[in-house]
Amino acid sequence: MSFRFGIIGLGRIGSAMLCLLEDAGNIPVWAVTSKQTEALRSFTRVPDSPYGAQVVFICVPDAMISKVAHELADEWGDVRGITFFHFSGLLSSNVLSPLASKGGAVASLHPLQSIMDPHVAKKALKGSFFSMEGARDALVIAKEIVRAIGAEAGEISVHDKIAYHAAAVIASNYLVGLFSQAMDIMHTIGLKQGHLLPLMQGTLSNIEDHGIQALTGPISRGDWDTVDAHLEMLYREFPDIRETYLSMGHYVSGMAGRLWPSDLVAVPKVLSADALEKRAGELRQRGMKIVFTNGCFDLLHAGHVEYLQKARCLGDCLVVGLNSDESVRRLGKAENRPINDQASRAYVLSGLSVVDLVCIFDEDTPINLIEALRPDVLVQGGDWKVDDIVGADIVRSNGGRVLSIDLKEGYSTTAVIEKIRGAYP
Repeated sequence: MSFRFGIIGLGRIGSAMLCLLEDAGNIPVWAVTSKQTEALRSFTRVPDSPYGAQVVFICVPDAMISKVAHELADEWGDVRGITFFHFSGLLSSNVLSPLASKGGAVASLHPLQSIMDPHVAKKALKGSFFSMEGARDALVIAKEIVRAIGAEAGEISVHDKIAYHAAAVIASNYLVGLFSQAMDIMHTIGLKQGHLLPLMQGTLSNIEDHGIQALTGPISRGDWDTVDAHLEMLYREFPDIRETYLSMGHYVSGMAGRLWPSDLVAVPKVLSADALEKRAGELRQRGMKIVFTNGCFDLLHAGHVEYLQKARCLGDCLVVGLNSDESVRRLGKAENRPINDQASRAYVLSGLSVVDLVCIFDEDTPINLIEALRPDVLVQGGDWKVDDIVGADIVRSNGGRVLSIDLKEGYSTTAVIEKIRGAYP
């Protein structure tokens, strides 16, 4: 079976598919592209008619697919007899509903492959797996297209596209991220990419032969002393990589059927001012952005947690300056405040995953901490005007940002105390 086709977008996938389809005996009629093409009629926007195309391939970024579908439907009207494919791994064929409503057969067709170089895309797509979902008539054509270019096709449910795409991102994009982290460490001891790649290639070969049974290493054999040594080194030298090691370590220990020792997770979170300043320097060496906020945090409640979550999203490390007991009393809080002593309040804060470091200060304000820390972002609750936030001038003079975050309505420590008193007079 051969057909006449149009193609919208001549990027890496579009250009490769154009060549593969033409090699398989199909006839390209036109392309929508900003590139100069002499061998093919081209348009810079959606053409005013199909010009005889029986199949149209929409090879544009995900955010543009719906727009292109609407433009085609508006421009062409009745599209019965024409089949439309898009190449998004995330979006389903539903995004082409404007064309389906005009009589077109629509489907998604996605190559499970990583394409960087357009010159090797054609070779890479051959032998790859293509997922597909959509209208029956469109899937019949999709299967023939994939077979003709020497690849494999498999149908998935429209409801499974997000899960499918997430798995693809983990297997490809995150693999590159893990490689980058490993190379960050290797570079510090003078090793290069070529030294690490044979290990990764050997691992992929083992996966191909043995699946998840290819797992080796200290966690698989329960060598927790080695893992502990890794974590200590990462805490000192690669704090941004340590969380990835921990996350993957927990997952891998489950694969190996081993229980992750709870003491391997423990790190010092409550630091003295001097230790905090030293730690901040280590974080900055790794390019990590430090966010600072402060408060009493007595009787931690949902408003506190939401506020801290928002603050943590502004950088890579959230430091909380905690008023000491004496500092709280000097602030003129209600009688018998704080309810919880400073050690208890610090311990509770350090138990929150969004809080990276805690430092208790005795002064009325955290100005000395801010001066020593020089955070990249200084944050306070929405009841503070930005210009009135203590330390704003210091942070700004250092090129940092000062922000006021809205607080969750209806929550305050005072309100909690009054509610308890009302219930238990």
